Amino acid sequence: MNKPGLAGEGIPVAVVACPDYMPQNVSRALRRALDLMGGLPAFVPPGSRVLVKPNLLQAVPPERAVCTHPVVTGEVVRSLTDEGCSVTVADSPGGGTRYTERNMERVYRVCGYAHLPEETGCSLNHDCRYREITVPGGSVCTRFPLIYPYFQADSIVSVSKAKTHVLTLVTGATKNLFGLLPGLEKPLFHSRFPDPAVFSDMLLDLLLAVRPALHIVDAIVVMEGDGPMSGSPRPLGAIVVSPSALAADIVLCRLMGIDPARVPYLARAAARGLVALDGSGIDLRGDPVSMLRGEDFRIPGTYASGKSGFSIPLVFRVVHRLGKVYQLRPVVDGSRCSGCGRCTVACPSNAAALVHGRARIDPRKCIRCYCCHEMCEQGAIRLERGVVGALIHAIAGEKRHEE
Repeated sequence: MNKPGLAGEGIPVAVVACPDYMPQNVSRALRRALDLMGGLPAFVPPGSRVLVKPNLLQAVPPERAVCTHPVVTGEVVRSLTDEGCSVTVADSPGGGTRYTERNMERVYRVCGYAHLPEETGCSLNHDCRYREITVPGGSVCTRFPLIYPYFQADSIVSVSKAKTHVLTLVTGATKNLFGLLPGLEKPLFHSRFPDPAVFSDMLLDLLLAVRPALHIVDAIVVMEGDGPMSGSPRPLGAIVVSPSALAADIVLCRLMGIDPARVPYLARAAARGLVALDGSGIDLRGDPVSMLRGEDFRIPGTYASGKSGFSIPLVFRVVHRLGKVYQLRPVVDGSRCSGCGRCTVACPSNAAALVHGRARIDPRKCIRCYCCHEMCEQGAIRLERGVVGALIHAIAGEKRHEE
Protein backbone atom coordinates (compact mmCIF):
# COMPACT_ATOMS: atom_id res chain seq x y z
CA MET A 1 0.00 0.00 0.00
CA ASN A 2 0.97 3.62 -0.46
CA LYS A 3 2.62 4.95 2.72
CA PRO A 4 2.62 8.76 2.68
CA GLY A 5 3.95 10.84 5.55
CA LEU A 6 1.82 11.81 8.53
CA ALA A 7 2.85 15.41 8.99
CA GLY A 8 5.86 17.58 8.45
CA GLU A 9 7.18 20.74 6.86
CA GLY A 10 4.87 21.98 4.14
CA ILE A 11 2.21 19.28 4.54
CA PRO A 12 -0.72 20.47 2.39
CA VAL A 13 -4.26 20.89 3.70
CA ALA A 14 -6.98 22.19 1.39
CA VAL A 15 -10.09 23.86 2.85
CA VAL A 16 -12.90 24.62 0.40
CA ALA A 17 -16.31 26.10 1.13
CA CYS A 18 -19.33 23.95 0.31
CA PRO A 19 -22.75 25.32 1.30
CA ASP A 20 -24.82 22.12 1.22
CA TYR A 21 -25.05 18.53 -0.03
CA MET A 22 -26.36 19.33 -3.49
CA PRO A 23 -24.31 16.95 -5.69
CA GLN A 24 -23.12 19.70 -8.03
CA ASN A 25 -21.86 21.79 -5.10
CA VAL A 26 -20.08 18.86 -3.47
CA SER A 27 -18.53 17.82 -6.78
CA ARG A 28 -17.29 21.34 -7.46
CA ALA A 29 -15.83 21.77 -3.97
CA LEU A 30 -14.16 18.36 -3.90
CA ARG A 31 -12.56 18.72 -7.30
CA ARG A 32 -11.30 22.19 -6.42
CA ALA A 33 -9.80 20.81 -3.21
CA LEU A 34 -8.10 17.98 -5.10
CA ASP A 35 -6.77 20.43 -7.69
CA LEU A 36 -5.32 22.54 -4.88
CA MET A 37 -3.51 19.42 -3.69
CA GLY A 38 -1.97 18.80 -7.11
CA GLY A 39 -4.59 16.33 -8.33
CA LEU A 40 -5.75 12.94 -7.14
CA PRO A 41 -3.01 10.97 -9.01
CA ALA A 42 -0.44 12.67 -6.78
CA PHE A 43 -1.71 10.44 -3.96
CA VAL A 44 -3.57 7.51 -5.51
CA PRO A 45 -2.12 5.75 -8.60
CA PRO A 46 -4.61 5.65 -11.49
CA GLY A 47 -6.01 2.18 -12.07
CA SER A 48 -5.26 0.98 -8.55
CA ARG A 49 -7.52 -0.81 -6.07
CA VAL A 50 -8.83 1.66 -3.51
CA LEU A 51 -10.63 1.19 -0.21
CA VAL A 52 -12.85 4.20 0.48
CA LYS A 53 -13.45 4.23 4.23
CA PRO A 54 -16.36 6.46 5.38
CA ASN A 55 -17.62 6.84 8.93
CA LEU A 56 -20.68 4.57 9.17
CA LEU A 57 -21.08 4.52 12.93
CA GLN A 58 -24.69 3.36 12.95
CA ALA A 59 -27.64 2.80 10.66
CA VAL A 60 -29.05 6.33 10.90
CA PRO A 61 -30.26 8.75 8.18
CA PRO A 62 -27.76 11.25 6.71
CA GLU A 63 -29.54 14.32 8.11
CA ARG A 64 -28.56 13.37 11.67
CA ALA A 65 -24.89 14.11 10.86
CA VAL A 66 -23.73 10.88 12.51
CA CYS A 67 -22.23 9.31 9.38
CA THR A 68 -20.31 10.57 6.37
CA HIS A 69 -22.91 11.95 3.98
CA PRO A 70 -23.48 9.62 0.99
CA VAL A 71 -23.19 12.50 -1.49
CA VAL A 72 -19.64 13.23 -0.27
CA THR A 73 -18.64 9.57 -0.41
CA GLY A 74 -20.25 9.23 -3.84
CA GLU A 75 -18.30 12.18 -5.25
CA VAL A 76 -15.06 10.79 -3.82
CA VAL A 77 -15.79 7.48 -5.55
CA ARG A 78 -16.52 9.24 -8.86
CA SER A 79 -13.21 11.10 -8.66
CA LEU A 80 -11.41 7.79 -8.19
CA THR A 81 -13.27 5.89 -10.90
CA ASP A 82 -12.55 8.77 -13.29
CA GLU A 83 -8.89 7.82 -12.76
CA GLY A 84 -9.64 4.18 -13.61
CA CYS A 85 -9.52 2.99 -10.00
CA SER A 86 -11.46 -0.02 -8.74
CA VAL A 87 -13.23 1.19 -5.60
CA THR A 88 -14.65 -0.69 -2.62
CA VAL A 89 -16.57 1.23 0.05
CA ALA A 90 -16.18 -0.43 3.45
CA ASP A 91 -16.46 0.26 7.15
CA SER A 92 -17.29 -1.59 10.34
CA PRO A 93 -20.03 0.10 12.42
CA GLY A 94 -19.71 0.95 16.10
CA GLY A 95 -19.02 -1.56 18.84
CA GLY A 96 -22.67 -2.23 19.60
CA THR A 97 -23.28 -3.66 16.14
CA ARG A 98 -22.13 -7.12 15.09
CA TYR A 99 -20.09 -7.06 11.90
CA THR A 100 -22.31 -9.25 9.71
CA GLU A 101 -23.52 -9.07 6.12
CA ARG A 102 -27.10 -8.55 7.28
CA ASN A 103 -26.16 -5.63 9.52
CA MET A 104 -24.04 -4.07 6.78
CA GLU A 105 -26.97 -4.25 4.37
CA ARG A 106 -29.06 -2.28 6.84
CA VAL A 107 -26.31 0.28 7.44
CA TYR A 108 -25.86 0.89 3.70
CA ARG A 109 -29.60 1.21 3.17
CA VAL A 110 -30.42 3.53 6.08
CA CYS A 111 -27.30 5.69 5.63
CA GLY A 112 -28.15 6.28 1.96
CA TYR A 113 -25.33 4.21 0.44
CA ALA A 114 -27.33 1.45 -1.26
CA HIS A 115 -27.53 3.32 -4.56
CA LEU A 116 -23.79 4.05 -4.85
CA PRO A 117 -22.79 0.89 -6.81
CA GLU A 118 -25.30 1.59 -9.56
CA GLU A 119 -24.56 5.33 -9.72
CA THR A 120 -20.77 5.32 -9.29
CA GLY A 121 -19.53 1.84 -10.21
CA CYS A 122 -18.09 1.09 -6.76
CA SER A 123 -18.63 -2.04 -4.69
CA LEU A 124 -20.10 -2.04 -1.18
CA ASN A 125 -18.23 -4.48 1.01
CA HIS A 126 -20.16 -7.48 2.36
CA ASP A 127 -17.15 -9.61 3.23
CA CYS A 128 -17.13 -9.52 7.03
CA ARG A 129 -13.94 -11.48 7.58
CA TYR A 130 -10.95 -9.89 9.25
CA ARG A 131 -7.25 -10.55 9.81
CA GLU A 132 -4.57 -9.29 12.16
CA ILE A 133 -1.57 -7.14 11.36
CA THR A 134 1.55 -6.83 13.49
CA VAL A 135 2.91 -3.41 14.39
CA PRO A 136 6.42 -4.02 15.83
CA GLY A 137 7.02 -0.35 16.66
CA GLY A 138 3.67 0.30 18.32
CA SER A 139 3.79 2.52 21.39
CA VAL A 140 0.97 0.77 23.26
CA CYS A 141 -0.46 -1.68 20.70
CA THR A 142 1.45 -4.08 18.47
CA ARG A 143 -1.42 -6.04 16.90
CA PHE A 144 -4.63 -4.89 15.24
CA PRO A 145 -7.51 -6.93 13.78
CA LEU A 146 -8.57 -5.19 10.54
CA ILE A 147 -11.49 -5.69 8.18
CA TYR A 148 -10.70 -7.78 5.13
CA PRO A 149 -11.00 -5.04 2.43
CA TYR A 150 -7.91 -3.39 3.92
CA PHE A 151 -5.81 -6.33 2.72
CA GLN A 152 -7.28 -6.22 -0.79
CA ALA A 153 -6.54 -2.54 -1.48
CA ASP A 154 -3.50 -0.76 -2.86
CA SER A 155 -4.50 2.52 -1.20
CA ILE A 156 -6.95 3.79 1.41
CA VAL A 157 -8.92 7.01 1.08
CA SER A 158 -10.55 7.99 4.37
CA VAL A 159 -13.79 10.00 4.09
CA SER A 160 -14.60 11.00 7.66
CA LYS A 161 -17.33 12.99 9.39
CA ALA A 162 -16.46 16.02 11.53
CA LYS A 163 -18.00 15.74 14.99
CA THR A 164 -17.37 16.44 18.64
CA HIS A 165 -16.81 13.31 20.71
CA VAL A 166 -17.33 12.54 24.39
CA LEU A 167 -14.05 10.58 24.67
CA THR A 168 -11.69 12.33 22.22
CA LEU A 169 -13.37 15.79 22.08
CA VAL A 170 -13.09 15.81 18.26
CA THR A 171 -13.45 12.98 15.78
CA GLY A 172 -12.33 13.50 12.23
CA ALA A 173 -9.67 11.97 10.02
CA THR A 174 -7.61 10.21 12.71
CA LYS A 175 -10.43 8.68 14.75
CA ASN A 176 -12.16 7.48 11.55
CA LEU A 177 -9.53 4.75 11.21
CA PHE A 178 -10.84 3.03 14.36
CA GLY A 179 -13.63 1.77 12.08
CA LEU A 180 -11.12 -0.53 10.40
CA LEU A 181 -11.43 -2.72 13.49
CA PRO A 182 -14.32 -5.17 13.11
CA GLY A 183 -17.49 -4.55 15.15
CA LEU A 184 -17.20 -6.19 18.54
CA GLU A 185 -13.42 -5.84 18.65
CA LYS A 186 -13.91 -2.11 19.34
CA PRO A 187 -15.30 -2.53 22.88
CA LEU A 188 -12.39 -4.82 23.67
CA PHE A 189 -9.98 -2.07 22.67
CA HIS A 190 -11.90 0.43 24.82
CA SER A 191 -11.51 -2.01 27.70
CA ARG A 192 -7.79 -2.43 27.07
CA PHE A 193 -7.21 1.32 26.73
CA PRO A 194 -9.78 3.09 28.96
CA ASP A 195 -7.62 6.14 29.64
CA PRO A 196 -8.06 8.83 26.91
CA ALA A 197 -4.31 9.42 26.60
CA VAL A 198 -3.49 5.73 26.20
CA PHE A 199 -6.47 5.26 23.87
CA SER A 200 -5.01 8.13 21.85
CA ASP A 201 -1.63 6.43 21.64
CA MET A 202 -3.44 3.34 20.35
CA LEU A 203 -5.12 5.46 17.63
CA LEU A 204 -1.73 6.86 16.64
CA ASP A 205 -0.26 3.35 16.48
CA LEU A 206 -3.12 2.42 14.15
CA LEU A 207 -2.54 5.51 12.00
CA LEU A 208 1.17 4.74 11.73
CA ALA A 209 0.34 1.18 10.72
CA VAL A 210 -2.25 1.79 7.99
CA ARG A 211 -1.43 5.35 6.72
CA PRO A 212 -4.19 6.14 4.22
CA ALA A 213 -3.12 7.87 1.02
CA LEU A 214 -5.60 10.71 1.46
CA HIS A 215 -8.03 12.06 4.04
CA ILE A 216 -11.24 13.85 3.08
CA VAL A 217 -13.34 15.31 5.90
CA ASP A 218 -17.06 15.98 5.48
CA ALA A 219 -17.44 19.22 7.45
CA ILE A 220 -20.42 20.54 5.50
CA VAL A 221 -22.81 19.74 8.33
CA VAL A 222 -21.00 18.65 11.48
CA MET A 223 -22.09 17.46 14.92
CA GLU A 224 -21.68 19.49 18.10
CA GLY A 225 -22.39 18.55 21.71
CA ASP A 226 -22.34 14.97 22.98
CA GLY A 227 -21.15 13.30 19.79
CA PRO A 228 -20.47 11.02 18.08
CA MET A 229 -24.10 9.86 18.29
CA SER A 230 -26.18 12.07 20.57
CA GLY A 231 -25.09 15.55 19.53
CA SER A 232 -26.84 18.02 17.25
CA PRO A 233 -26.24 18.75 13.54
CA ARG A 234 -24.73 22.15 12.79
CA PRO A 235 -23.85 23.65 9.38
CA LEU A 236 -20.16 24.50 8.94
CA GLY A 237 -19.91 24.48 5.14
CA ALA A 238 -16.46 23.04 4.43
CA ILE A 239 -14.58 20.13 2.92
CA VAL A 240 -11.07 19.44 4.21
CA VAL A 241 -8.53 17.39 2.23
CA SER A 242 -4.99 16.35 3.18
CA PRO A 243 -2.60 13.39 2.98
CA SER A 244 -2.07 13.85 6.74
CA ALA A 245 -4.82 12.89 9.18
CA LEU A 246 -3.19 14.89 11.97
CA ALA A 247 -2.80 18.04 9.89
CA ALA A 248 -6.39 17.74 8.66
CA ASP A 249 -7.64 17.42 12.24
CA ILE A 250 -5.66 20.44 13.44
CA VAL A 251 -7.27 22.52 10.70
CA LEU A 252 -10.65 20.99 11.56
CA CYS A 253 -10.16 22.13 15.17
CA ARG A 254 -9.50 25.65 13.94
CA LEU A 255 -12.69 25.53 11.89
CA MET A 256 -14.64 24.41 14.97
CA GLY A 257 -12.96 26.92 17.29
CA ILE A 258 -11.44 24.17 19.44
CA ASP A 259 -7.90 24.25 20.81
CA PRO A 260 -6.03 21.26 19.28
CA ALA A 261 -4.09 20.88 22.54
CA ARG A 262 -7.33 19.80 24.24
CA VAL A 263 -7.79 16.90 21.81
CA PRO A 264 -6.04 13.91 23.46
CA TYR A 265 -4.80 12.22 20.30
CA LEU A 266 -3.42 15.49 18.90
CA ALA A 267 -1.71 16.26 22.20
CA ARG A 268 -0.16 12.79 22.21
CA ALA A 269 0.84 13.17 18.55
CA ALA A 270 2.66 16.39 19.43
CA ALA A 271 4.38 14.69 22.38
CA ARG A 272 5.55 11.94 20.03
CA GLY A 273 6.89 14.48 17.53
CA LEU A 274 4.35 13.65 14.84
CA VAL A 275 2.79 17.10 14.50
CA ALA A 276 3.06 20.69 15.76
CA LEU A 277 -0.14 21.85 17.46
CA ASP A 278 0.33 25.46 16.35
CA GLY A 279 -0.04 24.39 12.72
CA SER A 280 3.53 25.27 11.78
CA GLY A 281 4.54 23.05 8.92
CA ILE A 282 1.00 23.00 7.48
CA ASP A 283 0.63 24.47 4.00
CA LEU A 284 -2.95 25.75 4.14
CA ARG A 285 -4.63 26.13 0.76
CA GLY A 286 -8.05 27.23 -0.46
CA ASP A 287 -10.58 29.37 1.38
CA PRO A 288 -9.56 31.27 4.53
CA VAL A 289 -10.32 29.39 7.72
CA SER A 290 -11.48 32.67 9.27
CA MET A 291 -14.25 32.87 6.64
CA LEU A 292 -15.58 29.42 7.50
CA ARG A 293 -14.87 29.16 11.22
CA GLY A 294 -17.83 28.42 13.45
CA GLU A 295 -18.21 30.27 16.74
CA ASP A 296 -19.26 28.96 20.15
CA PHE A 297 -19.22 25.29 19.22
CA ARG A 298 -21.00 23.24 21.85
CA ILE A 299 -18.49 20.71 23.16
CA PRO A 300 -19.27 17.45 24.99
CA GLY A 301 -20.14 17.55 28.66
CA THR A 302 -17.06 15.42 29.33
CA TYR A 303 -14.88 18.40 28.30
CA ALA A 304 -17.08 21.31 29.36
CA SER A 305 -15.08 22.03 32.54
CA GLY A 306 -11.96 22.94 30.57
CA LYS A 307 -8.34 22.10 31.32
CA SER A 308 -7.78 24.86 33.85
CA GLY A 309 -10.29 23.35 36.26
CA PHE A 310 -7.75 20.59 37.01
CA SER A 311 -4.84 22.90 37.83
CA ILE A 312 -5.60 23.13 41.57
CA PRO A 313 -3.24 20.76 43.41
CA LEU A 314 -5.75 19.63 46.05
CA VAL A 315 -8.58 19.14 43.57
CA PHE A 316 -6.20 17.39 41.17
CA ARG A 317 -5.15 14.94 43.87
CA VAL A 318 -8.75 14.22 44.79
CA VAL A 319 -9.74 13.73 41.15
CA HIS A 320 -6.69 11.53 40.54
CA ARG A 321 -7.54 9.36 43.54
CA LEU A 322 -11.29 9.37 42.98
CA GLY A 323 -11.36 9.56 39.21
CA LYS A 324 -14.52 7.50 38.76
CA VAL A 325 -16.31 9.64 41.34
CA TYR A 326 -15.49 12.83 39.47
CA GLN A 327 -15.93 11.63 35.89
CA LEU A 328 -19.21 11.91 34.07
CA ARG A 329 -21.05 8.62 34.24
CA PRO A 330 -23.68 7.12 31.95
CA VAL A 331 -27.21 7.22 33.36
CA VAL A 332 -30.21 5.61 31.70
CA ASP A 333 -33.36 7.63 31.04
CA GLY A 334 -35.97 4.88 31.39
CA SER A 335 -38.62 6.92 29.61
CA ARG A 336 -36.56 6.90 26.42
CA CYS A 337 -34.98 3.45 26.63
CA SER A 338 -36.46 1.01 24.11
CA GLY A 339 -34.76 -2.04 25.58
CA CYS A 340 -32.91 -2.74 22.32
CA GLY A 341 -29.84 -4.03 24.18
CA ARG A 342 -27.22 -2.26 22.06
CA CYS A 343 -25.59 -0.87 25.18
CA THR A 344 -25.19 -4.36 26.64
CA VAL A 345 -23.42 -5.56 23.49
CA ALA A 346 -21.19 -2.47 23.30
CA CYS A 347 -20.14 -2.43 26.95
CA PRO A 348 -16.60 -3.88 27.29
CA SER A 349 -16.84 -4.27 31.08
CA ASN A 350 -20.29 -5.93 31.31
CA ALA A 351 -21.58 -2.96 33.28
CA ALA A 352 -24.74 -2.63 31.15
CA ALA A 353 -27.60 -5.09 31.40
CA LEU A 354 -31.28 -5.30 30.59
CA VAL A 355 -33.54 -5.46 33.62
CA HIS A 356 -37.28 -5.81 33.02
CA GLY A 357 -36.81 -4.65 29.45
CA ARG A 358 -34.83 -1.49 30.30
CA ALA A 359 -31.10 -0.81 30.43
CA ARG A 360 -29.29 -0.63 33.75
CA ILE A 361 -25.66 0.37 34.21
CA ASP A 362 -23.65 -0.83 37.20
CA PRO A 363 -21.41 2.13 38.23
CA ARG A 364 -19.02 -0.23 40.01
CA LYS A 365 -18.19 -1.99 36.75
CA CYS A 366 -18.34 1.06 34.47
CA ILE A 367 -14.94 2.12 33.07
CA ARG A 368 -16.23 5.44 31.63
CA CYS A 369 -15.51 4.57 27.98
CA TYR A 370 -18.99 5.83 27.00
CA CYS A 371 -19.52 3.08 24.42
CA CYS A 372 -23.11 2.72 25.63
CA HIS A 373 -23.76 6.43 25.09
CA GLU A 374 -22.14 6.24 21.67
CA MET A 375 -24.32 3.34 20.54
CA CYS A 376 -27.70 4.46 21.91
CA GLU A 377 -29.92 5.45 18.99
CA GLN A 378 -32.70 6.65 21.32
CA GLY A 379 -30.58 9.15 23.24
CA ALA A 380 -31.61 7.32 26.39
CA ILE A 381 -28.17 7.40 28.01
CA ARG A 382 -27.09 10.78 29.32
CA LEU A 383 -23.80 11.67 31.00
CA GLU A 384 -23.82 13.25 34.44
CA ARG A 385 -21.82 13.42 37.67
CA GLY A 386 -22.82 11.95 40.99
CA VAL A 387 -23.25 14.11 44.10
CA VAL A 388 -19.57 13.97 45.13
CA GLY A 389 -18.36 14.47 41.57
CA ALA A 390 -20.66 17.46 41.12
CA LEU A 391 -19.29 18.98 44.34
CA ILE A 392 -15.68 18.56 43.16
CA HIS A 393 -16.65 20.04 39.82
CA ALA A 394 -18.28 23.03 41.52
CA ILE A 395 -15.17 23.65 43.65
CA ALA A 396 -12.92 23.46 40.58
CA GLY A 397 -15.24 25.80 38.73
CA GLU A 398 -15.19 28.34 41.55
CA LYS A 399 -11.40 28.36 41.67
CA ARG A 400 -11.11 28.68 37.91
CA HIS A 401 -13.45 31.70 37.99
CA GLU A 402 -11.32 33.35 40.67
CA GLU A 403 -8.18 32.84 38.61
